[in-house]
Amino acid sequence: MPGHGSKKQAQRTKGNTKPSSSSEAAKLLLEAGTAPTGFIGFGFQSSSPGYVPVSHSLDDVDSSLDSDIRMVLRKLSKRDATTKVKALQEFSSLCKEKDEESVKAVLPYWPRIYNKMALDVDHRVREMTQTAMNTLVLRMRKNLAPNLKTLMGAWLLSQCDTYPTVATAAQQAFQTAFPPTKQTDALVFCKQESTEYLLDNILRQTPLTLSDPKTTEKEDMENKYNRVLTSSLLALRKLLTALPADQLTSLSDKMDSLLKDPKFWKHGKSQVISVQAAVYSFLAGLCQTLPGTVTQHSKKVSTHILHNIDETDAVICPCLWEAVLSLVSYIDDCWQHINVEKAFWPKLRKYLENGCHGNACLMGGDLLPFLSKVPPTLLGEGYKFYIEFFNYFKSGLSKDPVQASPSELGALVRAFFECAQFVIKSAMKSSKDEGLLEIMFSDQIMQVVHASLFESTSALHRTPLYSLLGNLLTSLETSDECTQSVSNFWSELRLCVSDRLGSALSSEERYFTDRLIQFVKCLIFPQSGNKAKTDVKVKVKFAAGDVVPGMEQLSVNQQERRELSRGAKEFVHMMTIKSFEMAHRNHNKENLHLFAALIELLPEEETIKDIIERCHGDVKTDQSHSSYFVFNVCLPWLHQSQALEENDSVQLISVICSFIPLLESSVVDTLLEELCKTITSFLVFYNLLSKMVQIQRQMAGVDNWLHSDSLGEKIVSVAHTVCEESLGNSEEDKIQKGWDILTLVLSAGIDRVKPSTVHGILQTIHKSLADLELNKDKQQADLAVKFVAKATTSFFLHLKDAGMLHAGEDLLVSLFSICADHSFQLQDSTRQEAEIAWTSGISSVVKETGGFLQEGSVLYRFKDVIQKQLLRTETMDSFQCLFHSTEKLLGVIRGSLPREDETEENPVVSVFLSELFIKTPPTLTKSMAEYCLVSGRLSYLNFPAKSDGSFNLTQTLYTTLFNVQLLLTSDYCYDNQEILLTVLESVALVLVYQDMEKRMLVRFADIIKGIETLEEKTKSVVLQMSHQKGNALINYTLDRCKDDGSLSLSLSEVLPGVLSDSENQVNVNSLVERFSELDEHSIQTLQTVAGHLDMAGLITLTEVMVARIISCDVENVMSANGGISALSVLNSALRSKANDEMAELGTSVLTQVMTWKDQMDDLLLCECNLVDADGVKVLANVEIVRFLQRAVQYFPYKLSDKAWDFILCTAVSLIQTVSESESQLMTSVPVQVFTLSVCLLVSEVAHTIEDISPVQQDICPKNLATEWEEFFSEGIFSSLLPVFHGLTSNLKKKPLRGVLDCLVRGVASAASYCPKQQVLGHKLPAYLIADQLSPLPDTLQSLLNHMTPCLMFPHRSVQSAAYHILKRVAPELPGYDKEETMEGEEEQNSRSPPVSLIQIITNKHSTTLSTVLLDLSVDQKFIVEPFTEIYQHVLAYLLSWKLLLTSFHHSPAELRSKYAAYLQENGCMNQLMSVIFRLMPEVPINKDKSNIFEKPFSLQASGEPSSFEICELACSVYKDALKTTPALVRLWWKDQDRKSVSYVDKFTSKYVSPVLCTEEISSLDAIDKKDVNFTVKTRPSTREVVAVHTLEEVCIEVVITLPQNYPLGNITVSSEKKVGVTAQQWDKWLLQLNIFLQHQNGSIMDGLRIWRRNIDKRFEGVDDCMICFSVLHGTNFQLPRLSCKTCKKKFHSACLYKWFQTSHNSTCPLCRNLF
Repeated sequence: MPGHGSKKQAQRTKGNTKPSSSSEAAKLLLEAGTAPTGFIGFGFQSSSPGYVPVSHSLDDVDSSLDSDIRMVLRKLSKRDATTKVKALQEFSSLCKEKDEESVKAVLPYWPRIYNKMALDVDHRVREMTQTAMNTLVLRMRKNLAPNLKTLMGAWLLSQCDTYPTVATAAQQAFQTAFPPTKQTDALVFCKQESTEYLLDNILRQTPLTLSDPKTTEKEDMENKYNRVLTSSLLALRKLLTALPADQLTSLSDKMDSLLKDPKFWKHGKSQVISVQAAVYSFLAGLCQTLPGTVTQHSKKVSTHILHNIDETDAVICPCLWEAVLSLVSYIDDCWQHINVEKAFWPKLRKYLENGCHGNACLMGGDLLPFLSKVPPTLLGEGYKFYIEFFNYFKSGLSKDPVQASPSELGALVRAFFECAQFVIKSAMKSSKDEGLLEIMFSDQIMQVVHASLFESTSALHRTPLYSLLGNLLTSLETSDECTQSVSNFWSELRLCVSDRLGSALSSEERYFTDRLIQFVKCLIFPQSGNKAKTDVKVKVKFAAGDVVPGMEQLSVNQQERRELSRGAKEFVHMMTIKSFEMAHRNHNKENLHLFAALIELLPEEETIKDIIERCHGDVKTDQSHSSYFVFNVCLPWLHQSQALEENDSVQLISVICSFIPLLESSVVDTLLEELCKTITSFLVFYNLLSKMVQIQRQMAGVDNWLHSDSLGEKIVSVAHTVCEESLGNSEEDKIQKGWDILTLVLSAGIDRVKPSTVHGILQTIHKSLADLELNKDKQQADLAVKFVAKATTSFFLHLKDAGMLHAGEDLLVSLFSICADHSFQLQDSTRQEAEIAWTSGISSVVKETGGFLQEGSVLYRFKDVIQKQLLRTETMDSFQCLFHSTEKLLGVIRGSLPREDETEENPVVSVFLSELFIKTPPTLTKSMAEYCLVSGRLSYLNFPAKSDGSFNLTQTLYTTLFNVQLLLTSDYCYDNQEILLTVLESVALVLVYQDMEKRMLVRFADIIKGIETLEEKTKSVVLQMSHQKGNALINYTLDRCKDDGSLSLSLSEVLPGVLSDSENQVNVNSLVERFSELDEHSIQTLQTVAGHLDMAGLITLTEVMVARIISCDVENVMSANGGISALSVLNSALRSKANDEMAELGTSVLTQVMTWKDQMDDLLLCECNLVDADGVKVLANVEIVRFLQRAVQYFPYKLSDKAWDFILCTAVSLIQTVSESESQLMTSVPVQVFTLSVCLLVSEVAHTIEDISPVQQDICPKNLATEWEEFFSEGIFSSLLPVFHGLTSNLKKKPLRGVLDCLVRGVASAASYCPKQQVLGHKLPAYLIADQLSPLPDTLQSLLNHMTPCLMFPHRSVQSAAYHILKRVAPELPGYDKEETMEGEEEQNSRSPPVSLIQIITNKHSTTLSTVLLDLSVDQKFIVEPFTEIYQHVLAYLLSWKLLLTSFHHSPAELRSKYAAYLQENGCMNQLMSVIFRLMPEVPINKDKSNIFEKPFSLQASGEPSSFEICELACSVYKDALKTTPALVRLWWKDQDRKSVSYVDKFTSKYVSPVLCTEEISSLDAIDKKDVNFTVKTRPSTREVVAVHTLEEVCIEVVITLPQNYPLGNITVSSEKKVGVTAQQWDKWLLQLNIFLQHQNGSIMDGLRIWRRNIDKRFEGVDDCMICFSVLHGTNFQLPRLSCKTCKKKFHSACLYKWFQTSHNSTCPLCRNLF
C-alpha cells in the first residue's frame, strides 16, 4: 500500500486488459515452459512439491473461451459455496447449450477447476462438480482423453467420497465416460498418475496445505483433511482391486514405500474413525492384490490387524475383519509375528465373550472362515483352542445386551452352530479326535440347548436354535463316526427333561412346556423355526374377515414334514408318556398342555398303547388302542374335570379331537353325542365345534352329528343362555365364548348345520333385541348389539340358501332401529359393526327380492321405523343419527338394484323415497298470523280469526329437515311439486316461528343449529333445480295461493334462487292479471312477490297499484279490492326499494290519501278509544300510517309543507288515540297493531328531523325543525312517555314474545327521541323512595327512579330508550349536586355520583359479571351472546357507565375530584377497566375496516341485539373513560401486572391514543379565542400544545407534549419563554401544570384553565398553602381553607392530613403549635 504522502494511484476500470505485473510474470513462465500446468497448490508429479499459480488459468483465457463460460469460470473462484453451486449448475447448462467447439475450449482449464472443486469443504459443491463432470463427459467423450491423467486421481477420490451422494454422482460420471469393458483400460492408462496423486494426499498433504488458512476455519480444515485422507485410502484400494494382476507389479514399489513410511502407520492409529476404517480396508485390498509386498512387511501388518481384533466400533469392525480374513488367507506367516498369549488371544476372547460387541449381525458370518484358518494348535497341543473358543462363545450368548436383541442373538446362534458343525466334521475326519466330538456335544451344544429350555430368562428359544440343532443332528446321524455321540446327546437330554417333567410344574413354568413343544415342532417341521417365535396363538379368519379367536390350529400343516430319527422319536415318546402320567395322576395342567400338543403333532398307536398299559395294564379288547384311550381314559377324565370345574377340559377336547380321525365311523357318532351331553363350558364346546367343522367333509360321522337334532337343541339353548346373559350383568369374556359358538354356526351355513338350528338362533337373537328396544336398557345395549352384529354379519355373508333370508329380516329391522336411535349409547365401533350387519343383510334381501314395497315387506318395515323415530326426534344429534342410517339404507338399496339410465333413479328407489317423505304440512296458527300482520309480512282485510292451534316447532323442524335432505340425496331433482311445496311451506313457517320466538329460542342451541342447517339445505335444494322446474314450482305455488295466501310465504324460499339470473324474472303484468281481484289472498301473494322483483318490475307493480288508488272513489276505500287493498301492496313495494320514479308516484298517493281524509272525516281514528273500533277500519288506518312512514323514510325531500303538516298533525292526533286506548294495550291485538304503526311513524319522523335533517339540510322545509321542537314534539311525547312507562311497567313479569316484542320495540324506538324539554317537563307519576337523600327536584328524581330501572329491563329496546331519555338530563344533574358545607364543618373528600346509576354499577349482577370476567386474562375476550340474561346485564352496566361519564364530564372541577375519589375508594373504576378489556375486541375494526374508536357510538332502540354491539359499546365507554377520567384509568393501569400493563399500553397506543390526540388537539383549535390574555396553539404532527398566558408584567409560555400512549403515559411540560418572574417561581408553575395535567380527570383545556386560575389567584393575593406552596390543590383543586389559630397561615386539608400522618404529630408546620 502506498504511504499517506504518496501520489494516489489511478483506479483500474472495468475491461482494462492491461495485465498486472504478476500476470506478466506468469505469462513469461508459461512461455519459458517452467511453470507447472497441473493443479492449484503444490504439484505432485515431481519428488519435491512445486507451487502452481492460479492467474495463468483465468486472466489469459479471454480470447479463447466463450464469454458466458468465461464468466462462469470466474464465478467458480469465489469463496461462497452457494455462488459456486449456482456457477456449476450454470456450467452444466452451458455444456448442453453451447456448440462443441466452445465446450471443447474449456477442457484445458477444466482439470484445474475439477481438482479444486472435488475437494471443496461444502458437499453441495462437490456433488454439483460431479454432476457438471457427467454433463461434460456426455458432450466431450473422447475429447477428454488428453486431460484424463490429470483428472483421474481426483475422480477416483470422489468415487470414494465419505458423502454418499457425492460418491454416487462421481461413479455415475465415471460410468458415463467409460463403458464397463473400457473402465479397466482407463485405470491402467492413468494408474501411475492416480497413484502418485493419492499417495501425495496420504503421505505429504496436511490440513494447512490442502486449505487456505486465511479463508478457512480450523475445524473445516481438519474435516477436509480427514475426508481427503479417508477417500484417498479407499480410492487407492479401489484402484488396486480394479487393476489386472499383470498391471499390479509396477505399483509394488510404491506400495512398498508406502508401508515403510511411518506416517502411514500413524494414520492407522488415528483418532478419526473413518481414517482407521479406511486403513484396514486398504490393507485388506493390499493383501488380496499384492500379498508378496505385504509379506515383506508381515510383522507390521499382522500386529496392526490381529492385535486390534477386539475393535468395538461398528464402522471400523467390518473393515477390520475383512483385513483379518484377508491377512490369514493370503499371508501364511502372519501367525509367526504376533504374540498369541498376550496380544491376540485376550482380545479375541474379549470379542467372543461380549457377543462381538453388538456387531454380530455384521460380523457373525466372519467367525467360521476365520476359525477355518486358525491353526488348532494355536494355544498348544490338543483341543485347547477349540474348547476355549466355544466356552467364551457360550459366555457371549448369555450376556444381557445380546439376550435383549433378537437379531444379535440369532446371528450369534447361527454362527455358533456353523462353527460347531465345522469343528465336528473336522474331528470326524480324524480317528484321533473322538474325544473332541464328545466335548462338542456334551459340553458345548448340550449346554446351549439346556439353557434355552430350562432357563426362564433365556431368549435362545426365540432364535433358529432348534431348527439348526435338528438339521445338525439329522446330518450327523447318518454318519457312523457320530452315531454314538448323537445317541449320547439324546440320552442326556431325555434324562434332563424327564427329571424336570417328573416334578410338579407350576403355572409359572409354562415357558418350559411351550419351549419343548416348539422344540419338537422344529424337529418335525424344520422351516417353522427359521423365524423367532414364542407362544404361538393362531387365529382363523373366515371369509367375512371376522376373526374368531381360540381355534388353535397349528400353522405348519402346509410345511414340509420331516421324519424323526430314532433318537428324536424316543425323546418325543418319553415326553408324551411322562407328561401324560403327570397330567393324569397329578392333574398337572402344564403337563396336560404338553401332552395335548405332542399328541396333536405326533399321534401314534404305539405311544397310545404304552399309555394304556401304564394306566390300565395289559388290556385285552376288540377296540383299537385309540378308541380304548378315548372312551376309557379321556372321557372319564373329561367328566371328572368338568365336575371339579377345572380348566383341563379344553386340552382334553384337543386330545380327543386329535384321535377322532383314527376312530371307526360307527364310534365317532357315539363319541360326539356323548361329548355334546357332557360338555357344559362354552369355551370347550366352541373348541369341539370348530375342530369338527374343519374335518366335516372328511368324516361322515362328523357330518351326521352336525346335522343332528341333539346338536341343534344344544346350540339353541346356548343362544337362549347367551342372549339372557348379554342383557344382564354378566362378564363380557364369558358371554364372548357363547357368541363365538353362535357366530361359528351362522357362518358355517345350512349346508353344514341343520336349517332349523339357524332359524332357532335367529329367532332367539331377535327376541333379545326386541326386549332391549322395549326396556331401553342403555347400559347393556352396547354389549348386546356388538355380539348380535357380529353374528348377523356372519349369517348374511355366508348365506347360500335364499330361503333363509326371511328368517333374518326381523333381526335386520331391530338392528336398524337401534342404530337409528341415538338414545342408545353405542360406541362408534359397535355402531359401525351394527351398520355392517344390517347393510349386508338388506343388500342380500334387496338383491334376492328386488326390493318390492308392500305391506309387511322388509323395506316397508324400515320405512315405518324411520318415520316413527323421526316423530320422537328432539335433538340435532338424534336427527343426524337417524338420517345417517336412512342415507346408508338408500345407498345400499341403490347399490343393490340395477340402473338402466344413470340420470334416472331405479323405480323401486323412487317409490321408496316418496313413501319416506312426510307429506302433512303444519298450519299457520292465529298467533303466527298476528305476528305476520304486525311485522308487515302479510296484510289482512280483517284480523285473523283462525283458532290458535299448537305449533310443534321441534317436530316440524326435524320432519322438514328430513324432507329437505331426502331431496338432496336423490341424484335427480325431485319432480313432485306437491312435496316440494309442502317442504317450502314448512320451511317458511319454521322461519316465521323462529323470528317470533327468537328471544326464547336463543336458549336452545340445538334448535338454532337445526334451523341454520335447514336454511342452508333449502338453499341447496333450490339452487339444484333447473330454471324450468323452478318456474314450474313458482306457477304451481301461485295457483295454490289463490286459495291460501299464507302459502305465499314459501315463495320467499324459492324466488331468490330462481330469480338470481337476470333472464328469469317474474312477468309483473301477467302476475297482476292473475291476481287482479285484490282479495286477502291476492294481497298477501303480491306482497311476498314484491320483495323479490327487480326495479323495473317493482315500478310496474307500483304504477298499477297507484293507478288503482288514484282511481278509487271515497266510497270504496275500505271495501275489498278497494284503495286500502292497493295501498297494502304499495307499502310492500315501497319497503323493498324506492327510486325517484317511485317517489313521484308516492307523492301522488299521499295527495290522494289527503283527499280521502278531506272527504271522510272518520277515515282516521283520531283522538278516540279503539275499544269499539271496527277491525277493518283499524287495519285501514294501519296501512295509511305505514304509508306515511314509508313516505318519510324513502322520499322526505319530495314532501311539501302541506304534506309535512298532514303527517305531523296525523301523528299528534293518532298518538292521542293510543293514549286513550292504553288500558287495552296489553290485551287487544288491534290496539297493539295500531299503536305499533303510530309509534314507528313517530320514530321515523323524529329520526328524519333530528338526525338526518341537520346533515342533509335540504331534505326538509326550513321551518320544520322549529315547528317540531315548539309544537308537535310536545303534543306527541307528552302522551307517548307515559304510554312507554305504562307498557314497561305492565311487561316486567310477562314474557316478551311475538306481537308484544314488536310492540315494545316500536314504542321504545319512538320514546327514545323524546326531547330534553319534554323529559324535564314529563307527566309521569311522582315516584320518590323513602330515605333517599337527593339534592334533585322531585320531578327529576322521579324521572330517575322511573327510568334507571328500565336500564335493567329484559329487552334491549327499552334499555336503549331509557338510556337516551336519561342521557338528555345527565348533564343537568351535577348542577343540583353543589356542596353546602357549613362554617366549621369538616370538609368531604368524596361524593357519590347519582345514586340510581351507582346502584346499577355496583349491584350483584355487575359484581358477579366482574368476578366471572376476572378469571380471564386481560387479552382473553368474552363474547356476549344476544337474547341472554348476561347480555341484558352487560348492556345495563355499560350504558350506566356512559351516563355516569357524561354527568362526570359536565361537572365542575371540584365536584369532579370528589366523584373521582368516590369511584376510586369503592373500586368502581378498577371493576370497569377489568370488565371492559374482556369485552373489547382484540382488533377493534368495523365491518368497513375502519377503527371503531374513530366513529361515535350510535345506539338505535329499534335495532336488534348483537355481540358486536357490546364490543362497540365497550370501546365507546373506554374512550369516554380516557377522555373524562384519565387519571383514574392511569392509576388502574399502573397497578396491573406486567403482562396486563404491556397489553393495555399496546392496545391503547395503537387504536385509541391517535384518535384521542387528534380530537383533543382539534377541540383546542375550536375554543373561543376572544380572550387575548390566554391563547392556545396546536402542532398536530408533533402532538404538541402551546399555551401563552399574559399578565401585566408576566408572559408565561409553556409547551405540552402528549405521549404516544396518551393519556396513559406522562405528559411532558416544557417552557420556551421565561418572562417577568424568577426561575424558581417559573419552575414551580411548570410543576403545578404538570401535576394538574397528570392528576386531573378531564381534558387538557380543563387542566390549563385550572392552572391559569391558580396563577391568577396567586396574583390576586390568595395565599399559597404553606405545605405544597400552591393556591389550588394538585388533585382536588381546593383552595387553602384550614388556618392555624396561632400563625394564621392557611393550608389545604389534604396537605395538612398528609403532614400529620407523616410527621406523627398534630402541630402546625410553621409555628409548631398544636393545630
